[in-house]
Amino acid sequence: MTPTQIDAAAATLLDARRRGVQLSPPPGPAPADRDTVYAIQDAVARALGPVEGWKTGAPSPEAEPNCAPLVAGSVVAGPATFAARSMHMIGVEAEIAFRLGRDLPAAATPPSDTEIVGAIASAHVVVEVVDTRWADYKKLDPLWHLADNQLDLALVVGPSFEDWLTHAYDRQPVQLIVDGKPLVDKIGGLACGSPLRVLRWLIRHAVTRRGGLRAGAMITTGSWVGLQFVHPGADVVARFPGFGETRVTFPK
Repeated sequence: MTPTQIDAAAATLLDARRRGVQLSPPPGPAPADRDTVYAIQDAVARALGPVEGWKTGAPSPEAEPNCAPLVAGSVVAGPATFAARSMHMIGVEAEIAFRLGRDLPAAATPPSDTEIVGAIASAHVVVEVVDTRWADYKKLDPLWHLADNQLDLALVVGPSFEDWLTHAYDRQPVQLIVDGKPLVDKIGGLACGSPLRVLRWLIRHAVTRRGGLRAGAMITTGSWVGLQFVHPGADVVARFPGFGETRVTFPK
């Protein structure tokens, strides 16, 4: 994509966000690679105010992660409510996120593991609420979804928990409960393997390529339950036994 096409894609996404509608991608090719996608993301983020966090993940323990910024206003404390009529689809994911306790400024050299661990203030149970700005999103190249900040709407932040650095995440239970009934109830299941792997990747990526990170930023590390769709009126709880839970509702 040319710089003009990148600007056009960002303008389309901004228009959809501001008007609360779905739009078709601008004419022309889909993004050819992640560098192009990240340029579109950055243009949207600059227009919407300071970045409040990041989402990252990977489809397997070996795959390179990807990422998207959480734009201003999208990180909220749980429990939270979103009107179903304001959404085009109601997607939810149960995740683990980490809050930075200090700034990590832009630098040419990525931070070490020790520096990364020292920058983390807390770990949290979260629900990511998912929606899309693209019409006919199922037919689109997946890079268009990543350009749309991987279909983000909000990150609902629940309680913090201890021992996040040494925890055996592969043995962690997780439940997604909808209207009081378990939709997902399993052990482990995070596609990227460990949330700490993609956390480290995201911090190094943001420091060396995306302008650094600010204290207070939330970094969420991928869904443990896949992307689940719920109905208008749903009451959703993401529960990580031993860690806590958070709740989001979607009144009609």
